[in-house]
Amino acid sequence: MNEIDKKVIEFLLSAAVYSDNAIMKNLGISEEELKNSYITLEKDGYLESYSDYQARQTNSCGSGSCEGRNCSSCGSCCSNDMDYSNVKVITEKAILEFDK
Repeated sequence: MNEIDKKVIEFLLSAAVYSDNAIMKNLGISEEELKNSYITLEKDGYLESYSDYQARQTNSCGSGSCEGRNCSSCGSCCSNDMDYSNVKVITEKAILEFDK
């Protein structure tokens, strides 16, 4: 893990959600550097794709209502028509190692 990777994960841990543009602007890095950092951080287990994260979750409501498009009992389920392909999730490993 290089210094850019460390800066990216520390920056991501500083708040809930950032766009790629905000990360690049705040860290002074290029789009290519950010993409390479994402690859490294995913490979090393600090980030994961949203689809991998969701695959580990088993109907967080517990009511079975997540199977459809509507989750009235808890509101935590996502609509099937949203694109989450570029969403990255910070892993517990990252939090334990980098959260201050």
